[in-house]
Amino acid sequence: MNVALRLLAQTNGDSGGGTGANGVIPSAFLTEIDCNRIWECIGQISWLEAAVFIAFGFIYVLYGWRMFRALVVINFAAIGLYAGMFFGGQLGSALWGGLMGATLMSLFCWPFMKYSIAILGALAGGILGGALWLLIGLPQPLIWCGALAGLVAGGLLVFSSYKTSIMLFTCLQGSSFIVTGGLALIGAYPNLGDHLARALDGNMFLLATFVVVPTAAGMFFQQRLIKQEQKWAMPE
Repeated sequence: MNVALRLLAQTNGDSGGGTGANGVIPSAFLTEIDCNRIWECIGQISWLEAAVFIAFGFIYVLYGWRMFRALVVINFAAIGLYAGMFFGGQLGSALWGGLMGATLMSLFCWPFMKYSIAILGALAGGILGGALWLLIGLPQPLIWCGALAGLVAGGLLVFSSYKTSIMLFTCLQGSSFIVTGGLALIGAYPNLGDHLARALDGNMFLLATFVVVPTAAGMFFQQRLIKQEQKWAMPE
C-alpha cells in the first residue's frame, strides 16, 4: 500500500507526461484525456442526432432490463460491424466485412448470453471505474488503473448478480446517450456552448460526474421499476 501511495504521489508531482519524480513510471503507462477533443466530437452532432441519442437513452434506462437480450445482440452486432468494416477495408470490401462481422457476432452472443453480458458488464465497469478514479481525485495519468479494476469487477459481477450486471451496462449506455445528446443540444446555443466548453476544459471532475451520477440514478430507477413489476423481474 505504501508503494502504491508513493507512486501516486510521484505522478501527482509530475503532470508533464514523462516519468515520475524518480523515473518510476514510464511515460507509456501515463494517459492523458483531451477534453477539447471530446467536446469537438459532441459539437459535430446535429440536433436531430442528439434527439435520437436522448430517445434511445431513455429506452435503455426505462426498458433495458426488460429487453436486455435484444440489447446484447444489438451491442455485439455493432461491435462486429465496426470490426468487420475495419478488417474488411484492409481486404478491399468494408461493406461485406461489416455485414459478416455483425452477423457472426450476433450469432455468437445469443447462445452464450451470460458470457456476453459479462463482456458488456466488463466494458461498462471499465468506463465507470475510470470515471470513479477521476471523481475521487486520483491522478488522471493513471486512470487506466481505475479502468482495469472496474473491468475486472464488471466482468465478474454477472456471476454473482445477473440482475445488477444487466442494470450496469444498460444504465451506463442509456445515461451516456442522454448526456451526449443533452450536451449536443446545449452546444447548439453559442453562449451556453461556450460556457460549457470552458467548464469542461481540463475539468476531469465534471467529466466524471457526467458518467457516474446519471448511471447511478438510472440503476436506482431501474431497481425501483423491477420491484414494482415482479412479472418483469430478471433471473438471478
